[in-house]
Amino acid sequence: MKPKVWQALTEICWAFLLLCLPFTSFPALAKLFHGASVAPLSAVFLAILALIFFIPRFIKTRSIPKQSLPIFVFFFMAALATALAVFIPFESFRNASVLWNGLEGLLTIVLGIGFYLLTITIFQDKTTLHKSLRWIYLGGLIAILTSLIQAVAWQLYGEYPKILWELQSYFSSSGLLYRQRVTGVAFEPSWLAHQLNTLYIPLWLGFSVKKISISKKRVFGIFTFENILLILGTIVLFLSFSRIGWLTTLVVVAFVVFGLADQAMNRWLRKRSDQLGKTVRRSQHFLTKLGMWVGLLIVFGLVALALGVVFSRIDPRMEQLFNIERLRQFGVLGWASKLSFAERLIYWITGFRVFLAHPWFGVGLGGAGFFFPALVPEFGYGLPEVVRYLYTLNILPNIKNLWVRLLAETGILGFAFYTSWVYLHWREAVQLERSGLSEMERTLGFTGKLFILALIMEGFSMDTFGLPYYWIALGIVVAARRISYTSEVQQVTGASESLTSSIEPLESDQPA
Repeated sequence: MKPKVWQALTEICWAFLLLCLPFTSFPALAKLFHGASVAPLSAVFLAILALIFFIPRFIKTRSIPKQSLPIFVFFFMAALATALAVFIPFESFRNASVLWNGLEGLLTIVLGIGFYLLTITIFQDKTTLHKSLRWIYLGGLIAILTSLIQAVAWQLYGEYPKILWELQSYFSSSGLLYRQRVTGVAFEPSWLAHQLNTLYIPLWLGFSVKKISISKKRVFGIFTFENILLILGTIVLFLSFSRIGWLTTLVVVAFVVFGLADQAMNRWLRKRSDQLGKTVRRSQHFLTKLGMWVGLLIVFGLVALALGVVFSRIDPRMEQLFNIERLRQFGVLGWASKLSFAERLIYWITGFRVFLAHPWFGVGLGGAGFFFPALVPEFGYGLPEVVRYLYTLNILPNIKNLWVRLLAETGILGFAFYTSWVYLHWREAVQLERSGLSEMERTLGFTGKLFILALIMEGFSMDTFGLPYYWIALGIVVAARRISYTSEVQQVTGASESLTSSIEPLESDQPA
């Protein structure tokens, strides 16, 4: 096959991979993996691209990005922990298999690393970067439009029409639509919020804050595509009624506001210093900034309080949010039980107990659920959802928290390597924001920090490695950093060659 045909096939598969990102649990793939809920449609195109693009390229270059080394060590530690789990006496849990759960966990990590490496490898230059961002935007638009259709249908009819149920059964292995909550084409509303928060909204927010766009066109001559998509995406996120999704967005927005306020304060202090003709004292500089931080914290505290009041009125799960008397009488778990949140706390506590019992290597991927009957807190037996998991459902309980799962299933060593990998990308994003040659590169550095903040927050709700969003997001940061570094080297090399060619050789003196 001709090289141009291979290139065209690669570009088509890559475009479809990005377009299909919102589809988190495609029914055909879910059946292939024995009913697994994490079965993104984009994995099909990942497999094709691995065969026709990534593996041949790796064989040719024999190189991987240095930023990926910690995640490979983490994978090795996770595999080692899963292998060592054969020496742990697991309690049986209905039809669940320790071996299969471990293999499934390793497969999800391989899937995530595949998305990550492919993103880094395929982003070779600014042209590829621009094209890929357009396809990502279009995929996000698919999630937004399907969600808005669901919201409008619910408001008009008070229920979802049959055609929406049928369509959802084609797009998602759950086939479910949730009362008053939009799902898009994801498995459930919280997964929709997860994809928006870890990929789409940080991109649109970062570009909007930095006032740049991948297109020169403006809606009504004012709004960029990123502005419009950010507004619509935020509306959809709200309509998902994912509380961790709301909190994640609030934290990301707070980070942006605090950063902009810090920059504005620095500019004001420099201007004031120039006007006075002397440098502002360190103590005065510190006190001025301290006042700004305290003021902003108070403002965001009031905003959070106002949002809590609003959500307690519109979301039945939040009605008892300000029931301080219950908190005083029954403690955090008793109060959280009225918010439909105690179940999550029980899962987290149980997972942490598993970690305390096996701190170094954990119990292997997928193994924590087998310890739930023995380690679940007594309060959990009064929660219907926990009781269903323990006695009725034929599903192994899971921790529902990425950070606790890392501790419980890979131990402190696995947790350390995974978090070091995340921290390494934070450093890459900071360096890219500071030293990127183009405004686009610096914007992607800023956006990279938003990606990581969103990942940290969403990790308290999701515990799977198989969803592709943050893997692709962090891959974009590394690829943009490499493109920026390559451009810088080319500029330096070009300037050096130009200087060399401009120097004429001196004629040596010849004897008379």
